[in-house]
Amino acid sequence: TLVDDHFADQQMWAGIAHARNVLSCLPLVAVGIWGMLATLRSRWPLYMRAPWFGFFAAAAIHAGASSVYHLAPNDAGYALSHWFAASAFTLLLLGFLAERINPRYGSRTAIAAGIGAATLAALWWTMGQRISGAGDLRAMLLLECLPLLLIPAGALNVRGRFTPRADWLWMLGGYALARFAGLADAALFDATNWISGHTLMHLLLAWVTACLAYRASASPRVEGASLGEPVEPTHRKVSLNTSS
Repeated sequence: TLVDDHFADQQMWAGIAHARNVLSCLPLVAVGIWGMLATLRSRWPLYMRAPWFGFFAAAAIHAGASSVYHLAPNDAGYALSHWFAASAFTLLLLGFLAERINPRYGSRTAIAAGIGAATLAALWWTMGQRISGAGDLRAMLLLECLPLLLIPAGALNVRGRFTPRADWLWMLGGYALARFAGLADAALFDATNWISGHTLMHLLLAWVTACLAYRASASPRVEGASLGEPVEPTHRKVSLNTSS
């Protein structure tokens, strides 16, 4: 069974075990709810709203599951947390591709396939953990890292109608910084003696999601388009290899 002793910060506060790792998940819950409401109120076409709403919902549930996991570590909580994390990043990638590549990436079929892939990855880890005590995380980690792998790989050269390139660059930079913070968990805690890299990772992920929620709330309205009518993007059909 998984335990939380591989994280640097083991301190208790106000009767809460691993308090900073538990409480630092809560901002992402709030930001996820903000993003869900902002997406629902936006005038984005349905093929963008659907994956973006799913992303914010999965991010909020992931944060809640992570908080519970840190409070009482167990295999089920770990798998649930990473399942929703993988789902969130897969849905965000679909939203990006739906805007810049083809609206079909925001279809129900694509969304179901993305969630299905995350589910299979979580089940793969769970089965390995149950059978041998050494589950394989690579499939879930791949889905969690897909935005870093695919968004810069030519897709940023395709203009989006609703989100500027700068937003995605900030998101990718913040996400990479969060991952580096997680890897430097013990080093940062030893250096500061009050915040660990894992806690900082939670806060940075909340900041990244907040930037995306702000974009959903501040995006220009699409004149003449109802909530149920899709609006075609600037580039209807393009390749990931497009360079102009």
